[in-house]
Formats: sequence, structure tokens, C-alpha cells
Amino acid sequence: MTQAYILIFSFLVSSANIALNFLSARTASSVSEWQSMFSTATFGFAFLVGTASLLLLLTLYFFGRNDQFGMANGVLLMGATSIVGGTLFGYFLGGRVHWSEWCLFVLILTFVVIRFVLAITIPPTNG
Repeated sequence: MTQAYILIFSFLVSSANIALNFLSARTASSVSEWQSMFSTATFGFAFLVGTASLLLLLTLYFFGRNDQFGMANGVLLMGATSIVGGTLFGYFLGGRVHWSEWCLFVLILTFVVIRFVLAITIPPTNG
């Protein structure tokens, strides 16, 4: 059951990360002066999403603490899902995705699939 929680909270943290980036970009592009960003409703919402992201991240590490789910796992898993999800999100919102980002997207997606296939086909070792 712990692995299901890890997967669920990894997805939620990644989604919050994508939302936070989207809201931050929208906040920055909607104002003419740097200091006026902090008085917009979008900034307030981004702040709430950032706080939720932190709480979700803490929860992820809490559930993963007994499953040897450390910081490296969290950064890699959330980074990979954020890049894949963020690229698709940006593309379908009409954003321009550079060819180098597509290369990174394909490489990460390929390695995630390989890792998944290896994880389900190779039995775990005890020790």
C-alpha cells in the first residue's frame, strides 16, 4: 500500500509543480513592475499552490521513509513527471516547445518506461 501512496503523492506533487510554474509565469507576465506581482490574485493562488506542494512533498517523504524512498528518488521521480507533464501541458496550451525540450522529453519518457518494464519483469532480490 505504501508504494501506491508514493505513486499518488508523486503525481500530486508533480501536478502542483506544473500548476505553480504556470501560475508564476502568468503572474509575471500580467504586471508591468516587479513589485506589483505580489498584489495580484494569481500570486496569491500561486502561493497557496506552492504551500500545498510543500505539504504534499512532506507527505510523500513520510510515506516513503520505510520504503527506502529518499531524496534522490523524490527529485528524479518528480522531476521526470514534471518535465513530461509540463511539456505536454505547455504544448496543448499552445506554447512553443523547443526541439531540445522534445529531446529531453523523449529521453526521460523512454527511461521511465524502461525502468517500469525492468521493475515489473525482474524479481526483487533479498539483500
